[in-house]
Amino acid sequence: SRDQRNLNKSLKDQRINQNSLSVLLDLSQNVVPVSSNTLRAIGQWKTSLEKSILSAYAYREELDRLMLDISINNSKANEALAAIQPVFSLGNTFSTSRTQGQLSVADPVEKDYAYEASNTIGITASWRVFDGGNARALYRLNKQKAKEVEFNIASERGKIRKEVEESFLNLQAATKDIMTTKLEVLSQREVLRLSRLRYKAGVSNQREVVNSQRDLTLAEINYADAISTYNISLAQLRRRTGLDA
Repeated sequence: SRDQRNLNKSLKDQRINQNSLSVLLDLSQNVVPVSSNTLRAIGQWKTSLEKSILSAYAYREELDRLMLDISINNSKANEALAAIQPVFSLGNTFSTSRTQGQLSVADPVEKDYAYEASNTIGITASWRVFDGGNARALYRLNKQKAKEVEFNIASERGKIRKEVEESFLNLQAATKDIMTTKLEVLSQREVLRLSRLRYKAGVSNQREVVNSQRDLTLAEINYADAISTYNISLAQLRRRTGLDA
């Protein structure tokens, strides 16, 4: 009964995972995804932790967007100060004209040509002497926004570093667990073989064989969990750093 209950729970979890995968892949309701490949490690991660973190900083576009926000706020601050600075404008207008014929004559006898050119130069100046401190207030406001974005960048970098470190440490732990659980599976198989021999020889009972079978099943489950954790951590590192294994 205990084994049957564990089986029912595993079948339920499998069905839930299949439904979640169907939603992610946008499959029809009558299609049930199944895994046709045996569980195995999908690759290796040879990049060091520090290089992985630096690659994540360069790969994540969130940091580029925040850096752009700093530049925008600084430009707005300078623009606010420019509103109270003196402004000089220099203008130049040059025009030419050409006329042909005679004026005030019904039927021109001679075809006279006349040319005219004019050039106008002007200079203006404007200076907002007093604005009630509005420009200075806008300048400080945008500078504070830029400072806030700098803190957001530091927070985002810390978040990225935390994610990469967690995936990297989980990968290292899973690598050790794979070797440990693999040895555990081999050991439990040998224990089960000896238990069956002892049972056939009449020096053991059936309960010992059943317990050995259960221990082997748990060892195989632990081995599968270790490989699953390894693959998940490896996939997370790929997505978070932009590097391939």
